[in-house]
Amino acid sequence: MLVQEAGGVFTSLGIHAPKPLSAIREGEGKNHTLNNIIRDVSEEDDLLDIKYADIDPEQPKRSTPVHINALAYVKDRIESATGNIKVKWGFITLLNRNYDLCKELETNLNKTCPVEEGPIELSIDVDVPGFVPPGWFHLEATAWRDSDEKQLGRILADVHF
Repeated sequence: MLVQEAGGVFTSLGIHAPKPLSAIREGEGKNHTLNNIIRDVSEEDDLLDIKYADIDPEQPKRSTPVHINALAYVKDRIESATGNIKVKWGFITLLNRNYDLCKELETNLNKTCPVEEGPIELSIDVDVPGFVPPGWFHLEATAWRDSDEKQLGRILADVHF
């Protein structure tokens, strides 16, 4: 009973524990688990069909680089695109930033826009700082094509340090 009451207090303050990745609801787009951290919550008609996203190590750690390898199918040509990344630690927003995805492709992956219809494989290394505080971090990444603002895709990730 006390645990339920405490949960209610936190919920009323807007503090929620992340939903487990296995909690998939019907009728909400694709909503499927890509790995133990990342969930694809794109809409069925989004321009990307994310096939997989592998993370090494499977559970990120402080001061340890994370390698992400992903494969997606591009359904229509993309001349230019923008992505937004939001990172929250509990209920505190640490990052809410837009990125020019064509610049990111060129700088980090040696690929250029336009991106043609067909498969695209991405391989990225992300440095996890050593000063990351303990707790749950929630990441939301959304991308859209600039010409018509058609959504490319949307992923959610929950990680605990």
